[in-house]
Amino acid sequence: MKIVPLEPIHYEQVEQIYRDGIATGIATFETSVPSWKAWDKKFLPNCRFVLMENNKVVAWCALSPVSSRDVYKFVAEDTIYVAPNEQGNGYGLELLQHLITASEEQGIYTLQAGIFPQNRASIELHKKCGFREIGYRELVSHRDGIWHDNILLERRSKKINYMKNILVLCTGNSCRSQMAHGYLKNMASDKAQIYSAGIETHGLNPGAVSIMAEDGIDISGHTSNHVDEYQGIRWDYIITVCDHANENCPFIPAPNAERLHHNFFDPSKVIGSEAEKHAAFLKARNEIKDYCRSFIETNL
Repeated sequence: MKIVPLEPIHYEQVEQIYRDGIATGIATFETSVPSWKAWDKKFLPNCRFVLMENNKVVAWCALSPVSSRDVYKFVAEDTIYVAPNEQGNGYGLELLQHLITASEEQGIYTLQAGIFPQNRASIELHKKCGFREIGYRELVSHRDGIWHDNILLERRSKKINYMKNILVLCTGNSCRSQMAHGYLKNMASDKAQIYSAGIETHGLNPGAVSIMAEDGIDISGHTSNHVDEYQGIRWDYIITVCDHANENCPFIPAPNAERLHHNFFDPSKVIGSEAEKHAAFLKARNEIKDYCRSFIETNL
């Protein structure tokens, strides 16, 4: 037994296995086998394989993009077929595991599958390989005079570090959260998307802009945003940087987020000479910088 990339030379046998799957009525919504040209256009070029036994194709698999939009380029849908007389030999498991490994090497972190409810063998195969049911589409397609449901399954790779979403929360999103936003964005590079917000909005503090500029970080283009503006984002980390925000933060539905808290000194409350105010902002900035560096080293 061996698994090799699917090439045009294999398509005659692949086509027959595909045709047999279509004939079951529970393997696909397709009603006819496409030409090689159409098949080749549908599936991604890097993750298509056949499983060979005694120089004969007994199973095949491939990935198709879920969307042409760039934001979905690391998400794909899998297709896998095993010849009817070869089912029950473990070929499907062997091939799907191979496909998963290959997809991770290509940077794909989410695999999807849509399977007929009657196709329990395929559903169980996917679950053995780490897929989970996430729902179903009711009466989603009409074929042969019958409306069919589709079970939706999903697998997230644990080997690929996709970009994380980090929310920094303060009272007014004016000073401390803005400085943390600036440092985290600078230090995280392409590992995370950084947002900052407040439970109120007080506007961008000029002192915070000035002191960050002294360290080469430009936050002058930041805006003061309310936390409600970011509803619907899947947070990986929520960091509160003042006790007031931590104690009065509205409910943020983020079951998978790790919530961290550090009450930083508030330089905006300091009254005194310009030198004393500058020293206060410098003190807060350096505390925040050290915290952000430690956070990046520990979590990203």
